[in-house]
Amino acid sequence: MFPINLGQLARVVGGQLVRGNPNTPVKHAIYQNIRYLGPGRIFFITAKYTKKFSPVELRTKSSAGIVATPAWKNLIPSHHPLIIVPNADEALWKLAVRQRSHTKALVIGITGSQGKTTTKEMLASILKRKYITYKSPANNNIALYTPGHLFHLNGSHQAVVLEMGMASLGNIRKQCLLARPTIGVVTNVGEAHVGKLGNSLKNVVKAKQELIDGMNRQGILVLNADDKGSRHLSVANFHGKVVTIGIRKPATLQAKNIRFTTNGMHFTVNGDPYHIKTWGRHNVYNALAAIAVARVLKLPVPLIQKGLANYDAPSMRLQKVRGINGFLLINDAYNANPSSMIAGLKVLKRVSKQRTSAAVLGDIHELGNYSVPGHSRVGKFVGNKIKPSYLITIGPQAAVIARTAAAHGMPGNRIRSFSTQAAALRFIRSTIPSGSVLYFKASRKMRLEWLVNHLKAR
Repeated sequence: MFPINLGQLARVVGGQLVRGNPNTPVKHAIYQNIRYLGPGRIFFITAKYTKKFSPVELRTKSSAGIVATPAWKNLIPSHHPLIIVPNADEALWKLAVRQRSHTKALVIGITGSQGKTTTKEMLASILKRKYITYKSPANNNIALYTPGHLFHLNGSHQAVVLEMGMASLGNIRKQCLLARPTIGVVTNVGEAHVGKLGNSLKNVVKAKQELIDGMNRQGILVLNADDKGSRHLSVANFHGKVVTIGIRKPATLQAKNIRFTTNGMHFTVNGDPYHIKTWGRHNVYNALAAIAVARVLKLPVPLIQKGLANYDAPSMRLQKVRGINGFLLINDAYNANPSSMIAGLKVLKRVSKQRTSAAVLGDIHELGNYSVPGHSRVGKFVGNKIKPSYLITIGPQAAVIARTAAAHGMPGNRIRSFSTQAAALRFIRSTIPSGSVLYFKASRKMRLEWLVNHLKAR
């Protein structure tokens, strides 16, 4: 693990040290953002980075070295040590493989169509109370980030919790090749990002299957017994322990006595009480997955309870915000798919109770051919089940939600569709009564937090 000297690093990555002292210590490796370059750090000029990189940026920087292909040899400022490699991406991979082989930490991989980030944060909050734990930051969850996660590890780390997203088929497989998780969690399998996978829900299953096939086959796998999509996953070639979680169906760990509270959810597992500071039954599933991993690792119940009770929900995921006019704003605007939007709307209904409620919903992207059916599914749910006091949609795709909700019983005079957030803002300010509860959900590209920020109390 780091530190490694420059000469050793050159041999590991299959390169030639053409300039610099081979005994120079390297404490960290970076490959995405040159602004982090400095003493003790080495920078890989990968193929992806070359599109936005100029060697001029290196003139005022210091480093432990630069790893680049022969085309860059005469362009790198002479004060930087230099390692020349045939392929910088392969060199980066080789260093990451070495880094993984030198850590004894337990690696846990978490994937799923929704709940990945929340489950990761919940589990890390538990594990850090016993182990020195590294968790992947934010939602940096594709293969591009995996080497960076490994480069942050040191000899003291005991547990690593990695969120594994699905940019394309093969992406989770590639992450597993590097990270080699011993414990795997699949929160659920749904329609998120189906547009990136040939508009095929079967391909979503294939993508999530990559975690099961890529992890330690003698390890531990956590699956959701209540999730229909997860039933299509195969454990035929997995020879480890399968732990199931659920609320409705029989499972290894089942949540019971679930109830909403003013500041989250309360439930029991095997008679033990748990509390999480975020709303929604879907978040109970996320907590169950975290509890399952912790129980497998034989962590005591009081420690698990404390870890969950002190977990802080990631930003813009059912985040409570105090608004103008006494509004309660529920900012769930980080991202969306039809299932997660429906789950959030259930929260709106439970939290608003007798108060005026408004569902503010924007376009859901990356659904491909499933876009109209997906948005229609949300609209049908709004019209048949939720019927908020107001339905406000923003964007051309979300307008399908409005039309479908109207066709399924939502009063037309309570529905408004807008093309811009600014127009929606004017309507909310002029029409929605004081003291209302407003719920915000859309895909990341919509940046619906703009609307939340203009409605929050100053």
